[in-house]
Amino acid sequence: MMLEFRQYLLEPRVWTRLPADWREIFGREAKLAVEIGFGNGEFLAEEASRCPDWDFVGFEVSLKCIEKAGRKLAQAGVRNVRLVLLDGRFGLRELFPDGSVERVIVNFPCPWPKARHAGRRLVREDFPRTLGAVLREGGRFELTSDHLPFLEEAREALEGCGCFVLEGPSPVEGVPRTRYERKWRLRGLEIRRLVARKVKGTGVERIAEGTMPHVHVPKELSPEEILRVRGLKEVWPEGSFVVKEGYISPDGGEVLLRAHATDRGFHQHYFILVHREKDGWMVKLDGASLPFRTPAVKRSVAAVGEYLLRKGG
Repeated sequence: MMLEFRQYLLEPRVWTRLPADWREIFGREAKLAVEIGFGNGEFLAEEASRCPDWDFVGFEVSLKCIEKAGRKLAQAGVRNVRLVLLDGRFGLRELFPDGSVERVIVNFPCPWPKARHAGRRLVREDFPRTLGAVLREGGRFELTSDHLPFLEEAREALEGCGCFVLEGPSPVEGVPRTRYERKWRLRGLEIRRLVARKVKGTGVERIAEGTMPHVHVPKELSPEEILRVRGLKEVWPEGSFVVKEGYISPDGGEVLLRAHATDRGFHQHYFILVHREKDGWMVKLDGASLPFRTPAVKRSVAAVGEYLLRKGG
């Protein structure tokens, strides 16, 4: 089972260059499709089998779904798919160059119908702009759902971007291609699809680029003094971070700080390492946790260093 999904799994947090060169990753020049939230992978496996001259990238936030999809892909003998354990909204924006994607597919996302959950809905904030940037001219965004108000809200958001010609939401005919489609049809619900075809490009600001700061603290500090940084936090309109627990190594030469950062709704948990050097301490990102190098992550490392320079000793 491990090998079944590992052969498809990518780990973009270790990449040194973003956005990625997908021709290099797949080893060929091909049309590129992205599915956000592929569930158990049945649609992704079938679509990749039907279109061997295309390359497919699937995003999911559940490791269990990654395992199930990897099993289906291996059973189908599919080789033109890569899987990423990551929020697809973030991944689409950060991992794909402008004009590189032919299709973006979303099947039955949670509509989050309650007003207090509106911020969790897929087509919100800068997602239409992301589509307008990464899709090729003439490329398509396909959103399928049984929840008409969700589709109508998505249509309004896409219209507001000014980059697309829209079709639907229109009834979907034919044989069900996903577990949810079969389930909703058995309940008598009508399935509809909204299609947005790109006719005009736009730009999008990417945030997971650049190098991480390292802060040298030329002071004699005890590990216990370093632990006083716990609780340090900052909040600004598009992000925040907080330093939570801290751990001292047995020899006292390292302090590991657990941190949480948010960038435009994208959350990451990671560790900041403070390790002893000959002339003080060095503050840097711990390599084992591998977060994306977003502004909030960078700021947290810099802020810990500033705190120790200002308060320690």
